[in-house]
Amino acid sequence: MGGIDHQKVWAGSRVILHIDMDAFFAAVEQSINPGLKGRPVIVGGTPESRGVVSTCSYEARNYGVHSAMPMKQAQRLCPEAVFIDTSGGKYSYLSTRILNILRQYSPYVEPVSIDEAFADITGIWKRYRSPQLTAESIKRDIFERHGLTSSIGIAPNRLVAKMASSSNKPDGLVIIPPEEVRQYLWVQPVGHLWGVGPKSVKELNKIGIITIGDLATASEKRLKDMFGIMGPGLIKMANGQGADQVRASHIEYEARSIGHEHTFDKNTNDPDRVLGLLLYLSDRVSRRLRQSGCEARTVTLKVRKPDFKLVTRAVTALGYFDTEKVIYTSAKNLLNKNRVLEQPVRLLGVSVSHLRKRAIPHYDDLLSEYGDQNRSRRIDELLDSLRNRHGEESIFIAGSRIF
Repeated sequence: MGGIDHQKVWAGSRVILHIDMDAFFAAVEQSINPGLKGRPVIVGGTPESRGVVSTCSYEARNYGVHSAMPMKQAQRLCPEAVFIDTSGGKYSYLSTRILNILRQYSPYVEPVSIDEAFADITGIWKRYRSPQLTAESIKRDIFERHGLTSSIGIAPNRLVAKMASSSNKPDGLVIIPPEEVRQYLWVQPVGHLWGVGPKSVKELNKIGIITIGDLATASEKRLKDMFGIMGPGLIKMANGQGADQVRASHIEYEARSIGHEHTFDKNTNDPDRVLGLLLYLSDRVSRRLRQSGCEARTVTLKVRKPDFKLVTRAVTALGYFDTEKVIYTSAKNLLNKNRVLEQPVRLLGVSVSHLRKRAIPHYDDLLSEYGDQNRSRRIDELLDSLRNRHGEESIFIAGSRIF
């Protein structure tokens, strides 16, 4: 690699990086719960549900399981799999952390989904001596900080970079310099071209277009007759021509609120059941608040009655907080003040808003009624460390229940 003149190889071209996290949801679950490592994990729900697979670990893929497959079919193929419901907050939190790592390497980062993003490293790679060493450093940072592997593709434009990142998964790194773009693309089946779906493949195969190379040299008029205005565009893509602009997001997304809710299997106004769920929801919300590095000022209680009427009530504190005790006490006060338990409840939700990034690890207690807030936070942090090590459902606050 030392003998390659990277400046000459990439002269006049952008250097676009596409990163795709490997089996992201399943990998996150395996990272949080080490007992799942090496086991087939399927994320999306239970086999009894009518849902489909969101993603699955590579161990499950060896059995033929894949995304969008019905859960029952996935269970038939891999009966020993561990089935897990999706957890949006958990995945969003780690997605944000990964984007932050990318932004340490380039200010030009464009997320395109929760588990993939583009970055423009034109010129920036010189700090790390080559595009390859830049990508290897990014992959290493993500793995060391979060225990997750990623696949990266590097090319002169977005199209080729994205195709490259998916061609050697998991934990892959594929670099396609400008002079090798056609050589890389033209030998591949036409269905590998980004944006060409199964129906288009059938139509192209009918007229003898089997590879991307066949498409690259096809008649523009014939393609336009078949696909309209998209026809000429397909030919350009097959020749490796695509946009090289990364639309940088300079302002990190800040959630306006963080919340959890749950629907009872049967309507109830049993205080033990309602308060047990309220405590559980408050615990979940406080956990996500700390994971996000945020603190809040407002707690909102959401209640849906048997007639589906929705009632929301909120209270704003004098200072900021991120502990379960503050959230639960505030939500419980709202519940009692509004006499919620006089009628059965169908759904219960707790959320926090007016968020800000936590500036200091231990803040002054501005709420006299929560004078032991720092002690509560130390307890919460202990629970966080146990859950990080043993899994989200490994420990609960006494009295909290989900139904």
